Amino acid sequence: MNSKRFLLLMAYSLIIISLIFLPKAVTLSLGKDILLKTEPVDPRDIFRGDYVTLNYEISTIDLDIIPYDHDFVAGEPIYAILSEKEKYWTIDSVSHTKPDTNGEEVCMKGTIRWPNGNIMNVRWGIESYFVPEGEGIPIQKQIENTSVVVSVGPGCSPVIKQLLIDDEPVTFE
Repeated sequence: MNSKRFLLLMAYSLIIISLIFLPKAVTLSLGKDILLKTEPVDPRDIFRGDYVTLNYEISTIDLDIIPYDHDFVAGEPIYAILSEKEKYWTIDSVSHTKPDTNGEEVCMKGTIRWPNGNIMNVRWGIESYFVPEGEGIPIQKQIENTSVVVSVGPGCSPVIKQLLIDDEPVTFE
């Protein structure tokens, strides 16, 4: 009887762990890769170690320039249609509901941090990138040359795939 309980406990544990990591793994495997321009800042968290806080150019949206369906309030979900313009992907339009996209576009889902008139700040869920201890400061020093490859899944969920400095992948030894 105890071995059955132990096996059930192990099975439940594996299922829960799989449910945590499976959506991100599926997005990384099946999602479309896009390149976003970043504006990083280097904090340190005593519990989580070094990481780079990434602020994206697409995190500030000017509704005088970007088409939208109707006004947004803080905490609301937002869907953005992005397309590639030269090197980076930028926002074409935003809405409250998941839009249809063509093969040249992707949809990203975020949350409104704050609206201020026609300017909004959006959290995309890809604002932290963890790095080995002591590696955050060198990344911070190259702030203007940093970009991120993001994989966007069919559910409009983004996952960071690769950090780039001067268009070269950042590697840690």
